Amino acid sequence: MYYLIPVFLGIVIAILGVIMALFPRISTKASRRDDPNAVRKTRISGVVMIIMGILLAVLRFILLTQ
Repeated sequence: MYYLIPVFLGIVIAILGVIMALFPRISTKASRRDDPNAVRKTRISGVVMIIMGILLAVLRFILLTQ
């Protein structure tokens, strides 16, 4: 059962990344929402989280099937 935790966490990380990439103003700290550089950085961080979450889930799934 514990071997499924990394797969689940990878999916959660990817979902959070999607939220950050699609809605960067909401995901940015309230005091910096008017700063376009902060919003852009949040969007880029969301894309990186999507990639890393998918990689974590896929790699762990591959290791589980061996």
